[in-house]
Amino acid sequence: MLRFSGSNWFTKPHSRRKGGKKVKVTFSDQLDTDSSGSSSVPTTPSPSVSAPHRGRYLEQFVSSASSKPGPGGNRSEFDRGSSFRQSNTSYGSVSSSGPYNRRAPAQRKVGQKMADCEKEEALNLQVEFEWVLHEEVHSVLKQLHVILVECAHRFPVPLYGNEGKKQDKFVLTAAPEQLKCIVTLTGDSITHADINFKVQRQQQQIQRTSITQDYPWKIQQVQDAANHLQQAINHIDNVDSAYHFKTSDEVLHILGNILGALQRGRTSLVVPRKKPIDELMKSRNMKALSPNLPEDLAISFYIQSHKLIFVAYQLTNFQGTMKFDSCQAECSVPWLNEVLVLFTVALQLCQQLKDKISVFSQYKDFTVGSRSPSALSY
Repeated sequence: MLRFSGSNWFTKPHSRRKGGKKVKVTFSDQLDTDSSGSSSVPTTPSPSVSAPHRGRYLEQFVSSASSKPGPGGNRSEFDRGSSFRQSNTSYGSVSSSGPYNRRAPAQRKVGQKMADCEKEEALNLQVEFEWVLHEEVHSVLKQLHVILVECAHRFPVPLYGNEGKKQDKFVLTAAPEQLKCIVTLTGDSITHADINFKVQRQQQQIQRTSITQDYPWKIQQVQDAANHLQQAINHIDNVDSAYHFKTSDEVLHILGNILGALQRGRTSLVVPRKKPIDELMKSRNMKALSPNLPEDLAISFYIQSHKLIFVAYQLTNFQGTMKFDSCQAECSVPWLNEVLVLFTVALQLCQQLKDKISVFSQYKDFTVGSRSPSALSY
């Protein structure tokens, strides 16, 4: 016969008792396990729960465990709903647009800001472009017209309402009394001149000649500069003050024509075209001298910058090679100085407007009335 000792309730199962007395059941909250694997009852008395209240006790235990916050303020690991919500928070919330609405990365936000800035800059450029075409272009053309007309009035030839035929008298000398020339400049021609210069082969001999009004000496540079200036003024006059430019190419075309005419006019005065000595000796001007010079002598008049220059040439034959010596004198012409200043101011003003329009010409699809950034061709 087996004997049981101790307080273990399994030794006296309540199902075998015939009495009506209720049996108390003791539960252990915590069992200490030793190294041998045996368990012992703690010294602290365990709560006693009757059989009918066992289920309620378990429910309270489970509910308390599920409502108890875990580390860091999160829900306990028993709360599966909390775990599911945490997973949704980590990967995104469920919405009608898709399973996951992830937050836009920082790079995408920076890119969007850059795109917005580019659109705003494009619209600002469009507004400025329209203002330049409608306002500044016509304003600059009017200023250019005033400057060029003033320049035309300085020319001593008939030009844009200028009667011309202005007459100036100058004295050109080269020390020591090697050359002396008294000239009368009327328009673009020397109508009178008394010329004296020494011949080097005979120091005591002085060669004399003159220019008469019947056969004036033509200075073609003055007439060429006047013709180019007239072309520049005509290009401006051809633009209607009420015309609205639509593209930068239209403005660049007109400015290019004006600049070309002004540059050719200024260059014809600043950089004279020098003729070869043989061509100079056969020119019509040389044949108009009175008396004619010997075959080994020649003279020339030309303009360089704001000066009128006179040069006397003497040819020598050295061992079968033709060489020439020259002597020159010069004087300043007041109206030439004023003309060159006005030419320079007009060129600078026109070039500045062209440079500004060239910036807009980089956008090939720029047209007036288009406020869409897509009109820009980057």
